[in-house]
Parts: sequence; C-alpha cells; structure tokens
Amino acid sequence: MDHEMIAAGHPDLYFELDSFSSVMPRHWKTPRESAPGTPAENDAWSGLRDWGTGQAVQLRASMERIAWRAKGKNWPEYSELQCFACHHSLTAPEQSWRQERGYPGRRPGDSPWNGSRYAVFRELAHQVDNDAAARLDDQVVQIAKLLSQLNPDREGVAAAAASGASLSGQLAARIETQPYDAAMTLRLLQRISNDADEISNEGERAAEQAAMALDSLFIAWSGNAKPANDTEIRAAINGLFQQLENPSAYNPADFARQMRKVNSLLK
Repeated sequence: MDHEMIAAGHPDLYFELDSFSSVMPRHWKTPRESAPGTPAENDAWSGLRDWGTGQAVQLRASMERIAWRAKGKNWPEYSELQCFACHHSLTAPEQSWRQERGYPGRRPGDSPWNGSRYAVFRELAHQVDNDAAARLDDQVVQIAKLLSQLNPDREGVAAAAASGASLSGQLAARIETQPYDAAMTLRLLQRISNDADEISNEGERAAEQAAMALDSLFIAWSGNAKPANDTEIRAAINGLFQQLENPSAYNPADFARQMRKVNSLLK
C-alpha cells in the first residue's frame, strides 16, 4: 500500500494478528496436538503467541519493504510516515498537542516515520532476547532519524532497514517457541501500560497498537490468572478503544491518562 493508493481513497493499513483473528476467525482447523517439542496450537497462551509472532513478522516485513522502497523509483514514500501528522483536525496553535510537544529529532514540517510497529513490540523483544532487542533499538532509532528528514538518504535507510529486518526475523523465531505464563504476561501488560507517555506521543497508530496489545494480553492473562478486578481492567481497556474512534481528534495526554489507569489496576 503506497501513498498514491491512499491518496486515491484506500485507508492506510494497520494490523495485529491476534485481534484481527478474533474479529475474523481462522478459516482452518488447529491440530489437537503439535509435533513433539513444539508449543501446542490450542494451549492457554496461543493468543499471546499469535500476538507476539505477528508483531515480529509484521515488523520484519515492514523493514524489508522500506529497504526495497529506498532502492525504488518513488522516493521518499510517504506511506511510511505518520499519516495523521498531516491529516488531522485543525486547531488553534495553543490547542495543538503537536506544537506543544514540539518536533524532537526533526525539523518542523518534516513528517515523522510511522514507528507504531515497534513502539509496543519492543517490550516483548526485550523480554525474549535483550541483546537482539538492544541492537534492533539502535536500527529503529537510525531509521526514524533518516526517514523523518525531507530527503532521506537512500543507502542509509536501506542498510538500517535490512539490518532491522534480519534482527526482527531472529526475534520472530525466538518468539514462536517462547514459553509463556501468567507472570510474563502480567509483566508485559504492566510495562506496556507504564510506557503511557512515550507510546501516546508516537501518535495515533502507536496508540492503536497499544490498545490492541493490552486487549490481547489481558484476554490471555485474565483467562488463566482470574484477577479479582477483571471487570474494572476490561472497562479501562475499553476506554482506550473509545479514544481511538476518531483518530484525527486523537489527544495523547488523554490516551496516556487512560493507559495509566489500566496500569494502576494491574496487580
């Protein structure tokens, strides 16, 4: 999906495997038992594994696409940037959270890279392979810096994205066989919701990924751990989705406040 297609009216694409699988159920049957030595497809944590593997593969594919586009004819490709940095509700300057936040690492007027595919996933990456995740952090920072310029350096972008794709692939392989339990799931819930300000300020698409991630993680955790305040946490997570109903009117301070409410309920 490129910017030309989006400009013609096609919505930009976002994805999260576990959430989307719940809305559009699998059209295949899962085996009752997996092969020896591999995680069972129908175990209690299958949704969490779907979420993590989907995040890693999605990031790898996006990195491969960036590297490919950097070598192509149409450059820069605006669909790799944050759509709502340009397409958002107009307000008076004193009411603009974008102007209040400022433009860290870029010149005002240069649209930032859409880093939503890593803003939330990075927490799981550091859980399963801290060394690979730290190296991926460096590549993501470099990609964000380069792509948030008016004329991104093609070779620099391609090299950083290729390295990022390789590291994402390594993490995907680890995540696919990673054992999950209630303690790890709760830790992810807490760390993602604790990143309220950083994720919220990444923009609308990062906020969407956070809401879907917290939803998927909570479904897996609550189904196994049976928290006493299940209803309160569910209501708080639903509040995140309510704030995303009109993306162009998104307010990161409000979304961060709701994320902190989720965090305060997680014990």
